[in-house]
Amino acid sequence: MSPDRTEDDLLIARAALNAARVLDLTAVADATVRAGLELGRATAALLYLYDGEQDTFHLKASHIPPDDPRRKGIVTLDLSELRGPGPPSASFTPTMARAPEALRRLAIEQVLAVPLPGAGALLGILLLAREGEGFSQADLERIGRLVPELIPALLNALLVERYKELIIKDDQTESYNRRYFDRFLSEEVYRAHRYSTSLSLIFLDMDNLKEINNRYGHAMGSKALREVSRRLVSEIRGSDKLFRYGGDEFCVVLPETDLRGACELSERLRVSLASRSFLVDDTPGMTLTASFGIASYPDHARTSLGLIKCADKAMQKIKLSGKNSIGVSEADEETLEAMGGKR
Repeated sequence: MSPDRTEDDLLIARAALNAARVLDLTAVADATVRAGLELGRATAALLYLYDGEQDTFHLKASHIPPDDPRRKGIVTLDLSELRGPGPPSASFTPTMARAPEALRRLAIEQVLAVPLPGAGALLGILLLAREGEGFSQADLERIGRLVPELIPALLNALLVERYKELIIKDDQTESYNRRYFDRFLSEEVYRAHRYSTSLSLIFLDMDNLKEINNRYGHAMGSKALREVSRRLVSEIRGSDKLFRYGGDEFCVVLPETDLRGACELSERLRVSLASRSFLVDDTPGMTLTASFGIASYPDHARTSLGLIKCADKAMQKIKLSGKNSIGVSEADEETLEAMGGKR
């Protein structure tokens, strides 16, 4: 056995051990990305998990140098050019492919797409990108030996994640609960700070849900809330999360999203709620609207509490000025101070 092969096997064993030590999906995903980066000798590594119900891939972990100016273009990559038509294959044979157009614009011509199979279905894709020279047959073989060692840890972590979902979901709606919101937003603010990326928060309050409660009772009001949640979820990305903040208030956390992206999504959400009647099977049909407030990191606030206060304040202004519209926050005092007092 060659020294290179022995060293590769040690790296593979170490990667598998690191992944198996934890049951947290984020930690396992990070270990998978680091292993792919090291063994593939790649410039960037991204792990996408596959959602069979929505037939979409969601970015779960990435490793790209924080100071690389191309980072945003890589992280927001669309996999549609790689996957092709029809259901994605669960085969774990790594495949070299021409980089999607978004990467070619960033001077990355070739990627190594590594399907991750599990229990007869596709778990996701590990995508490796390298500048300059393409991937070799030796790279393919190394990654091919790595994948089977990581799959058990991914499967276990995904199972634990499903149980966690039961704990962090709101009982009445399909959204996440307030307790998880506080933790998730804090984690995303930390991540945005660490990697110098954008983060946005949408705060929305239903304008006239109380009319349903008053006219048809709280059971119909709860049913309307579930329908609101479903419409909102259908409009957001897999990496975004919808939370029920309390009563008839919801929050949407948008990782890797600047103010412009948050405004565009808010308008889609507003139209989705206002354009079609609710409870058409149980009532003559009720029109529901919402008031929206948006705050972005680092433009308006630099803490999770600051983002909440800013987005809530922007929403309250819309409530007072006519409802069914979108408001954008001003920077809070801490952010203004960091910006030198400029508005």
